[in-house]
Amino acid sequence: MIRRMATLLGGSVTGQLVAIASAFALTRLYGPEAFAHLEMFALVTGIGAVLGTGKYEQALMLPKSESAAQSLLWAGQRSVLLTVLIVAALVWPTAGWVAKQWALEGWWLIAVLLPAFVGFAAHSRLMEYWHHRQGKAGPVALANGGAPLFAESGKFAAFASLPLSGLAWGAGGGLLTRWALLRRGVSTALKAASPWRPEPLAGTAKAYMDYPTWVLAGSAMNRLAQWLHVLLLGVALGPVLLGMLGLARRMVMQPLSILAASAAPVLFKSATDLDDGAPLRRLFWQALLAFSLIASGVWISVSLAPDRTTAWLFGEAWFDAMAVVRLLVPWFALNFVASGLGSMFHRVQKPRWITALDALHLLVVAAGWWLGTHFPDWFGGNEWGALVGIVQAKCAYYVVNIAVLIFAVMTHRHADR
Repeated sequence: MIRRMATLLGGSVTGQLVAIASAFALTRLYGPEAFAHLEMFALVTGIGAVLGTGKYEQALMLPKSESAAQSLLWAGQRSVLLTVLIVAALVWPTAGWVAKQWALEGWWLIAVLLPAFVGFAAHSRLMEYWHHRQGKAGPVALANGGAPLFAESGKFAAFASLPLSGLAWGAGGGLLTRWALLRRGVSTALKAASPWRPEPLAGTAKAYMDYPTWVLAGSAMNRLAQWLHVLLLGVALGPVLLGMLGLARRMVMQPLSILAASAAPVLFKSATDLDDGAPLRRLFWQALLAFSLIASGVWISVSLAPDRTTAWLFGEAWFDAMAVVRLLVPWFALNFVASGLGSMFHRVQKPRWITALDALHLLVVAAGWWLGTHFPDWFGGNEWGALVGIVQAKCAYYVVNIAVLIFAVMTHRHADR
């Protein structure tokens, strides 16, 4: 496990170093409004990537039979195709309205190819988990490191002609590159599980219907809760604050999220290889400690940073972003711990618990926004009341999520897998 995790971390760290290093120059080329375009692009592709697989990638490592796993890959590829069609039907007719409501000049042009980018992102998740099932961390590490390099290069190249939407186009190029890199070594499996052919092992996809139903519904609510601040605050507070939220996500949350996403499949695979009882609980506590130490270190570092940190790093236009980063870091830290450990819910076979928690997530975030909007005095008494309400609601939710996971692991007993 340690070797695979180290390989994955090597690719993720390389990619993040490229993204972080480029940010110091990109923020001097692009203003907050351009980062607002990137946030909206990330919202659609982020939600589409997670939901577009039908969540079958979460089940890929569970079957012992290779033909059964190919059936899940087959079902996942069919789901990706359906998702592309749905995104096109939703995004194309509303492109002009979105551009007007969120003050995103040039959004309509991004919307033309947005369904394809969603398809690349979703299909990449399927291929990533297939590599993990085969115990091959190398291709995933290469994609984690190579895609950001191409994405950041594209953002620099696009600035001259697309000063507002260039960041989004560069990110799209990164998604395409990641897809191409992950496809290496899985072409045979993808063809065997072609969505145009009959299911490789009839009845397998039906046996795992909890994933495209309960788990998918939960993920939909979870993703909406994760991105609700972009939809609500982008309209209420404008593209400048939305751009600062995007910078905070890029510099703090995104590295943590990629680290969690790299570690989660390795943790899941290691957990499936262990017996129930003491070995499984020992692995869980070790992982919880590791994630908590990393999250605490990030939280403390951001809290102690000087007020002018973002101005020094990214230019005077970003001075106010430091206050935004400090406000958001508790949410980012707790989200990292919960995301990294979340696959253990599948190991202890609690997919419906995930759905219930995701419903709670959406409810809590909506309540936090509503209270912050209508009772701003409860959250500092300024125009950021809604944002503070959302952050506090998210922190409360992630504490509950981690507590429920601890209970699930500690009470799990020798299930028949």
